Amino acid sequence: MSKTDVRPSSIEGIKRLAKAISKRDSISHSKALDTASQASGFGNFQHARRSLSDRSAEAGPARHAVYISTFWRDSQTRTFGRETIRVFLSTPLDELIKPSQYRYAHKLGRFRRHASDHVIDEYRPDSANAALARACGAARVLQFMDITGLRPSKARVEPRGGYSARLPGGDHGSVWYDPVAKHHVGADEPYAGSVTSKIAERDAWARQHNWSLARPEWAGMYYPEGSSELYLYADASKGYSLDGLLQALSKAHSPIVPENCDRVATDGHTPFVTPGEKAEAEAKLARDVQRKAPSPRGPKSTVEYRLPLSGKRRRRPMAAMPVEAHAKIGSLLKGVLIDMRSRAGVYKRVDAVRSELDDWVQCEHDRQAMSDAVFFGLYYGENSTRGKPENGERHIESLRLAQSVLMQHYPDCAPLRDLIGKIDLAVRSLEKLR
Repeated sequence: MSKTDVRPSSIEGIKRLAKAISKRDSISHSKALDTASQASGFGNFQHARRSLSDRSAEAGPARHAVYISTFWRDSQTRTFGRETIRVFLSTPLDELIKPSQYRYAHKLGRFRRHASDHVIDEYRPDSANAALARACGAARVLQFMDITGLRPSKARVEPRGGYSARLPGGDHGSVWYDPVAKHHVGADEPYAGSVTSKIAERDAWARQHNWSLARPEWAGMYYPEGSSELYLYADASKGYSLDGLLQALSKAHSPIVPENCDRVATDGHTPFVTPGEKAEAEAKLARDVQRKAPSPRGPKSTVEYRLPLSGKRRRRPMAAMPVEAHAKIGSLLKGVLIDMRSRAGVYKRVDAVRSELDDWVQCEHDRQAMSDAVFFGLYYGENSTRGKPENGERHIESLRLAQSVLMQHYPDCAPLRDLIGKIDLAVRSLEKLR
């Protein structure tokens, strides 16, 4: 029986069959993947990947979803966007890596923690493809840590002798720490073509210094789709063995690359809020509501101001929220108001909130910090023909996010609690639409 006549039942099997079909029929790898998937009873490779991933998730242990986002902007075409992918891990993100460790974590170095399930790239590539590749690189680092239990380190890993004793042919190196064995491990990821001529020299280096050097079955973090290879090395003279890491990596899923990643479709016109972000905002809101309120007229929390037309005296928080935060809240509120004109219980309360914030922003910022063009577009001027209306659940998320932003920038005081209360009433009205 030819190896192209088999019916694989796993993603790895489909990929191996695709390689054989590609060589046999002289077709591209992507077409071969679809052909191999059809031989296994699926419509195409994407159908196979999703179906087999769902089966694995049902049979396996509980997994923790982590979202990875990279924004991109093409300066020549003036187009921009965001690529977000999802990866499932056996360990929660914050247990896997601390915020202070990101800088040492190889391809996670330019990312930052945004929420308990969301990391965002600080670098802005110039295309969607480049953004997707960067997100997948970060995902592979999280995969590696989740599989091996290793943690990123800023230490140096090399035999005595320093630079002169470095691993021959080393490239794209990174350092990791085993918290159980309390030992450091080096990772080296050269391209296959560049290291072939140095295999004997590298083996001699390992024997000379009594270090372990091994190539796992797992393809690696740096650029597995571009033929980079992963090697691990550690000081064997101190009794450390790489066997446990090699065994764990041999059973792991393939590294995440643009071809097999789980892309998340998002609406570029609305905020993308992960379950973790929503839970953190709700928890913060609950803590702030329970907190003992200061005197509503206390000099440390509020300040008096006059309404521009009537001259009526009111009080506002003694703080200045950035114009960017005002713009974000204004966008959220206008999105709700556009769709809720016929729902008085929602519209009147949200309209009252934006009217109050429109007064506050005028007191907080002068013309130098906020031009007239910017001011007039903050809370008014919504476009009533933006397209298909959003559902009630999306508007509830928008209002909760607006509450979270308000409480991040203003101290707890009576004027702020009044706005939060109005938003709560609007949310209750929206919940009745479910």
